[in-house]
Amino acid sequence: MVKVAKPNQDMRFDVPVIGVETIRVAAEARLRVIAVEAEKTLLLERDAIVDLANRSTISIVARRS
Repeated sequence: MVKVAKPNQDMRFDVPVIGVETIRVAAEARLRVIAVEAEKTLLLERDAIVDLANRSTISIVARRS
């Protein structure tokens, strides 16, 4: 799964977000990697996300565009 901002997306009001529910849905879909845009994606409850991703064998990677 890839999570990035849309071209011309107003980052003041509409920021890409990854949360615990994102990880749960990804695990149900049997995804193994979530790629996010570095410095433009919010990670809500970072420690909980990392823990759940690890338990679900999902890697989270960030890359600058």
